[in-house]
Amino acid sequence: MDTQKIMIVDDDPHICEIVQAYCEREGFISACSHNGEDTMKLLTLFEPDLIVLNVMLLANDNGKDWYKDARSYTNAPIVFLSNHEEDEIKISALTYGGDDYVTKPFSPGVLMAKIKAHLRRVSTGRREQLLELPSLTLDYYAQTVSMGSKSLYLSKKEFSLLSYMAQNVNRIVTVDALFQLIWEMKSLEDTRTVAVHISNLRKKIEADPANPETIITARGTGYMLVDRGVT
Repeated sequence: MDTQKIMIVDDDPHICEIVQAYCEREGFISACSHNGEDTMKLLTLFEPDLIVLNVMLLANDNGKDWYKDARSYTNAPIVFLSNHEEDEIKISALTYGGDDYVTKPFSPGVLMAKIKAHLRRVSTGRREQLLELPSLTLDYYAQTVSMGSKSLYLSKKEFSLLSYMAQNVNRIVTVDALFQLIWEMKSLEDTRTVAVHISNLRKKIEADPANPETIITARGTGYMLVDRGVT
């Protein structure tokens, strides 16, 4: 099992040091940031399994924008830290999608127990969110795809297209069905948008995109994801 990664965001370096020390004692990899701008950079590079976040980052509009951007990138659980015990602040933090709330001063042991509980929950849920084919593995939680040891970086629409075809592996999926599912509207016989995304997918999946063997075209109908290990 890969070592789990914890990202800590707090403007107090002492808090960061304490939490990092306890994370390392528990066998986690940790990284720390002290402001919103640096945090987004760290988020994309570090790809944490859980985030410990000072709730005051949400105290202004920039912080709320940061949170929306972060949530579009990761579904990692967020445990908020705060000096405030007011119900309004707790409700606001949890309404934004936080998973837990710890008030300062806090017991590092209690914080670690909460972190491990959320990681166990996520780990259990993630096992149920894998679609594994002989040649492809789709992780619906992380929105990632892997082929053996190779990780593929797909856009949201590319992932949605591949996911739908994987759920219908070795069966033809019509262009209209793909368009309505992904773009939530009728295609009006305009297949070019789907074709462009399929072309981009082939560039990432196929050994020879000009002669595809995994995503094949059913002329006049749609596309089929072929996996010869599935019968």
